[in-house]
Amino acid sequence: MRKASIPIGFNIFFATMAIVSGVLLMASFASLAVFSKALDEQVAAQSREINKQIVRNFESYINSVIETANYIQFASYTLDAARDAGAMSELYAMNVELKRDMAAVFLFDLEGNVIAGPTVEYSRSLGVRAMPWFEAALKIPEIFHFSAGVGKSLSETKDEEIIAVAKAIEYTRNENVFEGVLLIELKRSAIVDLARASNLGAAGHILILDENGVLLYTSESAPGAMTLLSYPIAAQMFMGGRTASLGRSEAYLNVNTLGQTRWRIVTVNDVDQRRAAVQRFGAFLLIMLVVSVAVSGFVAGLISMQVSRPIGQLKRAMQKVELGDLSAPLEVHGQQEIVALSHSFNSMVTKIGDLMSNLVAQQREKRKSELLALQNQINPHFLYNTLDSIVWLAEHGRNSDVVTTVVSLARFFRISISKGETFITVEDEIAHVHNYLTIQSIRYVDKFTYKIDVEPSILQLKVMKLILQPIVENAIYHGVGEESGHILISGRLDGDFLEFEVINSGYGISPSRVQEMYDIMRGGSAKPSVGIRNVYQRLTLYYGPRAEVIITSVPDESTSVALRIPHNPLEQEQNHE
Repeated sequence: MRKASIPIGFNIFFATMAIVSGVLLMASFASLAVFSKALDEQVAAQSREINKQIVRNFESYINSVIETANYIQFASYTLDAARDAGAMSELYAMNVELKRDMAAVFLFDLEGNVIAGPTVEYSRSLGVRAMPWFEAALKIPEIFHFSAGVGKSLSETKDEEIIAVAKAIEYTRNENVFEGVLLIELKRSAIVDLARASNLGAAGHILILDENGVLLYTSESAPGAMTLLSYPIAAQMFMGGRTASLGRSEAYLNVNTLGQTRWRIVTVNDVDQRRAAVQRFGAFLLIMLVVSVAVSGFVAGLISMQVSRPIGQLKRAMQKVELGDLSAPLEVHGQQEIVALSHSFNSMVTKIGDLMSNLVAQQREKRKSELLALQNQINPHFLYNTLDSIVWLAEHGRNSDVVTTVVSLARFFRISISKGETFITVEDEIAHVHNYLTIQSIRYVDKFTYKIDVEPSILQLKVMKLILQPIVENAIYHGVGEESGHILISGRLDGDFLEFEVINSGYGISPSRVQEMYDIMRGGSAKPSVGIRNVYQRLTLYYGPRAEVIITSVPDESTSVALRIPHNPLEQEQNHE
């Protein structure tokens, strides 16, 4: 059964759509990837820029604070704290008044007593020496120490959260130089104002962490849900940026460290808008993809119809030729190349028809010649043996048997010639065998008996002549033993096959001898054999591989050679011509 094939128009359409869809899909994915990457880079660049700006603001402010502290440090050294106490206090107060971000300025001795500055509330002055900023200033006197989270101002007149800036300095008192600690209290609100930034997104915020990772400030308003998510991540970061998921939101965190304070400024950019932009762009690409595929499908359909229609006609014509129909010419209209191909196809079909007619005629003549050549091998072989028998009979004075043998020989050759026909009726083939057996029974007196049993219904069917006599000859010469043997010749119709069988009693033959006979019959052995090989070659030459010669033997009992010949009356009539 022929497997159903897909029309070429569909193949062209599907191939075109697959290519177009693949290209558009890859282009869409590439565009989406480029757009997403560009947005990521833009978010990262924007976050870094905001963070740098905040850091620059802080560094500028801290530098100004340090400049003020250096000026106060210099004045504290040049003025005498005892003699110029009023001028020193006025200097401290003036700097606080000029710097609105300062809450107070103090000078402590190493015992924690106020040398200069506003009056310290008694409860707040207790334990000054134990303050972290006091200890840090004495531990590393070369730098300014910024400490957040120290509580409220030490001044009696101030009540606000401050950031302490402390440094160990030298001051003059009674013309002697002493070591002390300078404390500048900065208003925490001033620091917070510096951290305010814009364009961080709906959930964006700023974190300030001290050198120990303690959260000093968050720009997020209460309850600070996003800070609770971002702070653990920010605490593990020291420099650079990264993307992180904060609950259902996506954010980009960027970190920079203030050189003077070692605080970390963390900007948290809400990039949900970036995700939404990517989704909108992806939806736009999807719509464009669908529209492009639809338009491409329409165009591909038109093109495939124009190309496939004439190709389909050409295909159907080829299928007819494949089935043996060489008569119908092909008329195709369409592309110039396909029209030219159809003309070439018509020319080819015409030439094929002529070649096939010539080939059939040549093969018929060749087969007749080959059959005649094989058949002619039988007649000289048999004639030689028969003449040898006649000479033997004449030498022994059996004149009547000579007459009978000559008459049978004449009848034998009359049937063999058959007016040049290759095929004769089964009845004539059996008569031919009967004449041969008559001749041989005269020569081999009491050597064998025979019986012919052929169904009357097949007597008028035609078969190739001279197919039984060589088999019977082998049965006589090689099958019959020392004692009198018996030969049975039978014929019948078995379905679509004519089946003839020659059975002889005698010694039988071994399986190895049976295989050797098959080899001889099929040309696989160098041993000459005119009889059975001749019959096999003629049968297969005309009837093809369905014709069979079957050899079986039972040791010490019998040997059987059966011929199975395909029977097709109509085909026989056509090939007999």
